[in-house]
Amino acid sequence: MKRLNILTNKWRNITLVIFSFITILGCQKDNLVQFRTDLALNARIIRLPDSATSTKIQVYSDNNWKVAVKPGDDWVTLDRTEGSGKSYITATVTSNKDNPARATEIYITAKGLTDTVFLQQKGIAQHLKFADRTLNATAPAGDIKTGLSTNIDFDKIEQKIKYTSPGQENWISNLTYDGTNLTFKVTQNSSNDDARTATIKLLYIDMLGATITDSILVTQNPKAAYDNAVLKDFNYVKNALGSGTITEDIYIEGIVLADKGNPNLALNPNKGTPAHTVDHTENAITVYVQSLDGTSGLKIRTKTPGDNLFSKNEKVKLWLKGATLSKTTNPNTATISDFPSNNIIDKVASSTPLIPREKYMRDLTDNDMYTYITLKDVEISVPFGTYYNTNYGYYARVDCYPTNIRDINGDSMYLLTNDEKAADGLTSLIRNGVPVPQGSGKISGVIVSENYPRYGGNIGKYSIRPLDRSEIVLNKNRDDGFSKVLVEWSTFSTTDPSASTIGTGRLEHSAIPENTSTGITKTTNYLGLTGLGNGTNAQKGMVGDAWQFATSWWNTAHNRGEAWIIKFSTKNISKQLSMQIEGNSDTGGPRNFIAEWSTSRDMDSGNWNYITEYTMEDVVNWNNTLITQVPGFKVVNFNLPIALLNQDVVYIRLRVKNKMAGSSTGGDSEANFTSNKASRLGHVSVKYNK
Repeated sequence: MKRLNILTNKWRNITLVIFSFITILGCQKDNLVQFRTDLALNARIIRLPDSATSTKIQVYSDNNWKVAVKPGDDWVTLDRTEGSGKSYITATVTSNKDNPARATEIYITAKGLTDTVFLQQKGIAQHLKFADRTLNATAPAGDIKTGLSTNIDFDKIEQKIKYTSPGQENWISNLTYDGTNLTFKVTQNSSNDDARTATIKLLYIDMLGATITDSILVTQNPKAAYDNAVLKDFNYVKNALGSGTITEDIYIEGIVLADKGNPNLALNPNKGTPAHTVDHTENAITVYVQSLDGTSGLKIRTKTPGDNLFSKNEKVKLWLKGATLSKTTNPNTATISDFPSNNIIDKVASSTPLIPREKYMRDLTDNDMYTYITLKDVEISVPFGTYYNTNYGYYARVDCYPTNIRDINGDSMYLLTNDEKAADGLTSLIRNGVPVPQGSGKISGVIVSENYPRYGGNIGKYSIRPLDRSEIVLNKNRDDGFSKVLVEWSTFSTTDPSASTIGTGRLEHSAIPENTSTGITKTTNYLGLTGLGNGTNAQKGMVGDAWQFATSWWNTAHNRGEAWIIKFSTKNISKQLSMQIEGNSDTGGPRNFIAEWSTSRDMDSGNWNYITEYTMEDVVNWNNTLITQVPGFKVVNFNLPIALLNQDVVYIRLRVKNKMAGSSTGGDSEANFTSNKASRLGHVSVKYNK
């Protein structure tokens, strides 16, 4: 028992020692966390989103303190101007969604000490990008310009010029920016043999500390050997010269029709496999030059985008030796390719305004190709949506949208609009929230002829490319136009899908009984006034109504195609009628159509009268977007025969001509045809002149 007590006392003493040691350590730990300071903060840099929001700043101090925002930065407000001890400051910022990133400083002062919080707020992405990687300047002294896209204040951008040719410095000066182009001066390159080079670098550090920079290599060529060149007119180039490399020592004089950088100059091809990328080089190298009297035109394709130094309404002298001439027939055109900038003998701003010649469509001739023309008394055939009625989810894959226009004489052609957003960020002619005008007026631009595979290739002998939105001068309202709608389908009726929107008529299908609409369903149009991206239908511009039939497009028993049937009356109408339709088909659906008319609906009675033929292209497919697929509806306009005027009832059928159809991999074949694939109509109208 005594031994047990001794052991018990021993362990009691050991426990007491351990407890005392722990107590001592605990007291020391309490002393360690007794944080004392005159001034400290929990953060030095705070970055906030672009929305209106608040943040808290922790202040540590044993004293009274004061807080203030950098003077002038009233987008930040503080919930207090002073405090004491450990406490929070709440800083509130306004929205910055439509502005560049910004930053300010918040100063906290205590007991003679000042500490700073750097408060940053995100904003729109800032960019700085030259249109070209290289620029080839001419030998004479003068102003040179190149496309530059930036949303940064140019005065805040650092400019650096690095000269790389030995002994050649300070020949570039006076960099300015007009919102579209960077312009600078070059001194004359007096060398007869050597080019000289320099790199222009632009640099900006934004409010978040990110570096934004781009550069361009400038080469100034020596003077070319054009002193003995002989002046020739445009007719000589078009008719006397042979195709191929030009060997004659000749030059021409003319007027440039558009600035370099204008995104609506040429059709840009797709590239890659699959062809999901648009190559904008063609637009960058295209220049239209018309004769001094404006009656003849040439298309110039510069050697590289950096060789395109031209501005609108410049009077130019161009040495043609060494360039390549190519020609086309129907229409007769001449194009000069591989044109280098050192073949520019002279270019000066013209003192005479650039005035287009006015014509009706029917009066256009091949001599008008690549000249500046105003088309008189025109209107948009289907005046809804914008100048770019497409599924804009495909903007990076599709370059151009043809808008059908018609004139008071019944002729029609296409107004071509390139996708400016994909080209350089401009949206002056596409979805800018403004609908197309519905009245008539004038449209000016360059007359061109282009093959457009997404519309079946041949889109007519002539088309027009406006160079600016201001060149489309049409009355806003339909009442202020030359045409009157007899009957129209532009809004889908869920109670009666065949009912017309304006006038009295029926839109039916030949495979279903008359006065019924079984199988005709509603689908989406592409009439959004905004929507420049992917995502929802609205974001892609897929807005509005369209008609769809996907039940039967081939009658096997009668070995013929089925048809859309359009029924209306022409009673008491004595003026020329025209029809406007827009549509597309699913891959494998009907492609080729014949328009015919009759006073009887019977598909096999044999009294149908030919009007015209047209194609409706396959709608785009995301997995493999072919260059023969259309990202919206194709618009077709055609005149109706005089014989169907003043009829109590008229039937126009849009009949499938044959089983030729497309496939998901390309190539037309009757084997691709599927009778229950969809064909769509986004609009149908019949009009006559007032």
